Amino acid sequence: MKSPIQFVFLCFFVIGIRGHAQAPKNVSICWDVSLSMQNRDIEKDFYFLDAYFKTVQNAKVSLITFSDRVLSKDTYQVSSSDWSTIKKELEGLRYDGATSYESLSSYVDPGDVLLFTDGGQNIGNSTPNFSGELHIINSNKNFDKASLNLLSIVNNGNLVDFNEKRNAEETMENLQQYSGTIYSGTMGLANAEIYVQGNDENRIKSNTKGDFSIDGRIGDTLVIAYGNKIEKQVLGETNTLNFSLEDQGIQLQEVVVSERRSEPVETITTGYGEENKDKVGYAVQSISADDISDAATTPDMAIQGKFSGVNLGQNEDLSQVTMRPRMTLLGNVYGLIVIDGVPLRQSDSASGTVFSSDFINPENIADITVLKGLAATNKYGSLGVNGVLVITSKTATYAKESGEKPDMARLRDNIYEDKIKVNNKALITPYLKELKKGKNIGEAYNIYLKQREAYRDVPEYFLDVSNFFLDSSPEIGERILSNVLEIENPSYEALRALFLKSTEEESYEIAVFAAEKMLELFPNKIQSYFDVAIAQKNAGNFQESLTMLNRMISGEANPELNFSTMEKVVGSEIRNLVNQHKAKLDIDKTDAKYRNNVTYNARLILSWNVPDAEFSVQFVNPQKRFFTWEHTEIGDRNRILEELQHGNSTEQFEIVGAETKGEWILNATYLGNRTPKNEAATFLKCTVQYNFGKPNQTSEEFMVRLQENGDEQQLAKFAVE
Repeated sequence: MKSPIQFVFLCFFVIGIRGHAQAPKNVSICWDVSLSMQNRDIEKDFYFLDAYFKTVQNAKVSLITFSDRVLSKDTYQVSSSDWSTIKKELEGLRYDGATSYESLSSYVDPGDVLLFTDGGQNIGNSTPNFSGELHIINSNKNFDKASLNLLSIVNNGNLVDFNEKRNAEETMENLQQYSGTIYSGTMGLANAEIYVQGNDENRIKSNTKGDFSIDGRIGDTLVIAYGNKIEKQVLGETNTLNFSLEDQGIQLQEVVVSERRSEPVETITTGYGEENKDKVGYAVQSISADDISDAATTPDMAIQGKFSGVNLGQNEDLSQVTMRPRMTLLGNVYGLIVIDGVPLRQSDSASGTVFSSDFINPENIADITVLKGLAATNKYGSLGVNGVLVITSKTATYAKESGEKPDMARLRDNIYEDKIKVNNKALITPYLKELKKGKNIGEAYNIYLKQREAYRDVPEYFLDVSNFFLDSSPEIGERILSNVLEIENPSYEALRALFLKSTEEESYEIAVFAAEKMLELFPNKIQSYFDVAIAQKNAGNFQESLTMLNRMISGEANPELNFSTMEKVVGSEIRNLVNQHKAKLDIDKTDAKYRNNVTYNARLILSWNVPDAEFSVQFVNPQKRFFTWEHTEIGDRNRILEELQHGNSTEQFEIVGAETKGEWILNATYLGNRTPKNEAATFLKCTVQYNFGKPNQTSEEFMVRLQENGDEQQLAKFAVE
């Protein structure tokens, strides 16, 4: 095998024979200035050019620089092998942005093409076809050999790789890196031992977050050991693995200490709180969260058919519930609804006044109790004469168990009295402070280039800096944003933040490649598959989107994963795609039950990038009543456990009914990350789809960066018509 240097001389012997036949020669130098190429060995690149121009002594040279797009094209004259002007220009270039070969060939003039790149195209998947003779030169130690070989084959070109693998390295080809997180409950488990069975001497331990990384081969058995617990898994093609060691007791070496519990007393909810069921003295009917169907999307669906003698009103609206025989023709017959001890404003059948209860989230209901008799309802006086429906939320249940008390300054009869929180608190970080010292865009950009090495390992750095430039220079902002794709081993949090941000900015091409990179690196997270489908839909690739969604429903996307927890949101997406773009789709593989259309006044999708983050979102309806959805271990521990294990970081809400028309406000409160060592910044996005399922459907994006623990920000403010 010839060395790269020997190959260069061989190339130029042939070029020399051709070069003397035509002078001056047209030459295009395509110089990759993406972020990863700052690690090139530029002296080797210059060695190639020096040898080339000693052979091609006179040339008209077009110098084309590119990263996420073609950035510049300048023309130079080389006479008597003097290419010093070009060399000086190359030495002064700055490296920034992701890599794309899209439209590169259209800038190249006829003649020789010298393409200096590492093959790491991460925006687009095009393979340019050049009309002239192509020479591909790579001096970067980290490169995509398959991509370089494909470029060479398609163009019948020559590949000069200054970093060819040696035989010793080739023996390691079958060895792969496997990484993941070990959980104890919802927390990362530190100091768990991980090793490949049969290779016990090479044991490693999980870090403070529970993360680990170990080398292995397909077919090896990976062992996870902690105390007296051992988990084993055969390694396959999936390189990201998560393990859960259930927190059923505290392990002290070989001893497990568990709390001894006495037999629980069965209690029921009454107007006066929880009481012993055997001592109440009157009949009540109750259901728990386990009795509520997962398909229930509104509170009325949660109680349908669950209680005898309880009927829903017009349009099956819970606020028009009746619980006793109608004894009057003119008076009000609607029952009273009480949530966490607070009576809601009561609808009136006599006047036709209706106060919607659609703000109640069925997933946050711990139990529902129907009180009918006078003994059961006398606490509420005349308000309870038609019966009382007592709803206890999971939020209140967990707050009671933890000893927390509601903030009565903020919660009074479920009426929103607080001043509207506006996200006007400027983000302050050391790097943004430095950027603000720039007197103009050029100065600020130069500051960014100098500070970048110090902060590039901060997951949110490129997103924050991109946001700094986006308004004044969208091109620079987008280029900086794309740098996340250039990171060698980006975290899930960084990639998902890139996906959310690029979607908000309608940079759909970047969003597609961010989602595909997530799926490549984190195939064990069901969110990765859904994000690919959404990215393809936004990019106008409706069939690709539908295919992925169908595969999620059937489980074919990854038979090792359980996609059922996302059935609601995936099903809504399928129905919407089919009914909005039916003429452009092949729906033969779409389940018949997802072909019918559903419509809402609006559909809300909450998405976030850090599964470890705790936060709450307050929904304020047009009547200034609110409910709060919590992404916390106290509020919904099962939801958090499911997310950590399967990776579902999306939640759907529907706005339906005449009373929901008007202004809505969403306030987000950040409560910190559960794992103290996890310092990743949380980005929270709200997508509002107005007139969902209707011909005039539109959408709007809102996004905030959650900052300090306890901070409240306005996530979104919008009007439903």
